Amino acid sequence: MLRVWFLLTLAYGIGFFIVVPFMVIYELISKGRIPSSTDFSNAFGIYLFSYIFSLSWYAVLSALSQEKEFFYRIWSRLDFFRRALLSHGIAILMWVILGLDAIKSFSDLFLFMGSFALFTSPFVLGLVIANWLTHSIIAGLSQFKRKLTVRVKPPKTLDFAEYGKWVVVGQDYAIDTIQKVLTANTKLADRGDPRRNRILASFLFVGPTGVGKTETAKALASWLSQDGYDFLRIDANQFSDREAVWTLLGSPKGYVGSETPGLLPYAVSQNPKLVLLIDEIEKADQGFYQFLLQMLDEGYVIERSTGNVYYLKRAIVIITSNLENKRIAEIMETLSDPVEIDIAVRKTLESAKISFGGGRTFRITPEFLGRIDAVVPFRSLGFEDLVQIAYREIKGLGVNISYETVYELTQKYYPIAREYGVRYFLKKIQEDVLTR
Repeated sequence: MLRVWFLLTLAYGIGFFIVVPFMVIYELISKGRIPSSTDFSNAFGIYLFSYIFSLSWYAVLSALSQEKEFFYRIWSRLDFFRRALLSHGIAILMWVILGLDAIKSFSDLFLFMGSFALFTSPFVLGLVIANWLTHSIIAGLSQFKRKLTVRVKPPKTLDFAEYGKWVVVGQDYAIDTIQKVLTANTKLADRGDPRRNRILASFLFVGPTGVGKTETAKALASWLSQDGYDFLRIDANQFSDREAVWTLLGSPKGYVGSETPGLLPYAVSQNPKLVLLIDEIEKADQGFYQFLLQMLDEGYVIERSTGNVYYLKRAIVIITSNLENKRIAEIMETLSDPVEIDIAVRKTLESAKISFGGGRTFRITPEFLGRIDAVVPFRSLGFEDLVQIAYREIKGLGVNISYETVYELTQKYYPIAREYGVRYFLKKIQEDVLTR
């Protein structure tokens, strides 16, 4: 809301200053005189009322998007620029409707269309300039801030948020979400809340590929290792058939391999403090998905060959998915309110479906989302994020390089990052620096 208000305010301000010379030219051509102070006051009044109408319509459209599914789907796909432009367009349409009664002749229509163009075109130009200025100011402040704060060595802190934001660049929203859930759930567990007798915390990481979902899970495990936590990563694509699930839980008694304990029960038996990462859940067999539902609901796993039960009261479960990653990236770009983001992401996931060969399909059900403590969306990495990542990576190699040089290299290889991801982008920058 604040950003659109700023855009509209700046756009109308710029637009009015643009309209003044146009008014002078228009009056000279049509009436052969220079506009009076009254003419300028009237123009300012029209701009002021249009500005108020635009803000009012923006508030109405925002409210409708929260109440009606149809409006929400349209509104959530518009960026700040398009939302401001739409609000202004509706306000101008109101002026057109109100002004139709005053048109009695062709000359009236000509004057009306001239006035319409006079008060619309400068605003649109003002909105374009305002949008460019806003992006330039934000980018400049971001670059200055990151240049001052970029660190090569991790911070010494008791707070995961600070550590996580150093390890995983550009995902502050995701890190803050994890920190809040961990803090709240840990306090509930310490107070003996029965709801926390299952799993300490569970997360579903969603969003674009190559932006730090797996790295965030590793960062959390690394930070918690000081409290005795171990880390176990499971690639869900290794459990794409029902028999492979036995590797995870152990084979039933009497079956081949029943003497070998299941991967997960064994890990929990060795250390109940466990960060469990399950990568790309959509690639797993439906039996694996059902197992996850049960584990998240009941908070324990059973070793099939022995029947032993292992509880996960101090375990943290992280599940990643690439479902609807482009749509989720759009949501993170257009929305800023945490509640709106959560609702939009959950609705997107509930309606998502992916098909595999052999008629197998996968979708995330509402009951699955209901068992997750937090759905954590990750955003696409921007140019400034890549500069910071590259700078830290090169400095970590012991190379003496300036921030400005890394900035120029990022400009050079930015298309590679957008097309092929961060890993290949860093590889090309390393090659460029090390072969100089």
